[in-house]
Amino acid sequence: MNFNIKSIVLIGVALVVAGITAMLARSLITAPEPTTSGSQIVEKIVDSKMKILVAAVNMPVGYFIKSEDLVWQSWPDETVHDSYVQQDSAITLDSFNGAVVRSATSSGEPILENRMVKPGNRGFMAAVLPAGKRAISIRITATTGNAGFVFPGDRVDILLTHQVAIKDKIRKKARISETILRNVRILAINQRTDNPTHTPSIGQTATLEVTPKEAEVISLAKNIGELSLILRSLSAENINEDTNNVQIVTWDSDVSSQISAGASGGGSGNNASVEVFRGGVKETQKFNFNQLMKQALNANQGSGQGDNNDESSEETDQ
Repeated sequence: MNFNIKSIVLIGVALVVAGITAMLARSLITAPEPTTSGSQIVEKIVDSKMKILVAAVNMPVGYFIKSEDLVWQSWPDETVHDSYVQQDSAITLDSFNGAVVRSATSSGEPILENRMVKPGNRGFMAAVLPAGKRAISIRITATTGNAGFVFPGDRVDILLTHQVAIKDKIRKKARISETILRNVRILAINQRTDNPTHTPSIGQTATLEVTPKEAEVISLAKNIGELSLILRSLSAENINEDTNNVQIVTWDSDVSSQISAGASGGGSGNNASVEVFRGGVKETQKFNFNQLMKQALNANQGSGQGDNNDESSEETDQ
């Protein structure tokens, strides 16, 4: 009998222990994880006194940052990383003007200084250049640089003015002007890639975005003569103009009639020769356009005077 009582007690204790164990296990399995609702997060952000700099727009690689592309936003204090730009620092929105994005940044994402390159910093120009492009600088003045009205981002044509040797009995040299490159983008004026005040400023150098071949052309042209920037219309930016291989040349004789006439009435720009075959014998005949034009004008004037004389004689007869 004692044996049966002990067995019953042991079984009861075992059942109680098993029940407690099962309840503990169930409570551990079904216990809800501590979560923070969206409203609680917003409340934390709103209540936070810490503000950091975030992107207001999506900024892909190579994007030029403007001050309006950035905004100060409240951020939970416990999640603010040391690399974030905090409002209580000496950094301002304007200090990022003209910086170039090195790593894509989405709207609302914190700004990290190591993801962008500011003007003047090492590697800035390399970050600005598209793949396959090069940067080359040329000297400019108030006249060759459009009096300061050429800004970074504008597109220009490159004009070369220089002297060339000619085969002429009157003069040995002539000045010509030719367009050597078209639709070239301005990367920077002096060391600035932006103009926050949008006011004209006379620069001393202009940095151009070119292909490797165009860089060779400009490098050679700088040693030949004077280079000028010809500002293009904004409406012409999207025009596909594949005419860099076509050079338009203007001679000094095309500009001044006195140069074309020359000291003795004949310049190289207006002389021409024609080969004539007579009886199988080739002859070269030379003539001057200016002289021909004068002869034609004189002939017309003479015929006009003759007509007037005829009319006056008829009136006299009447």
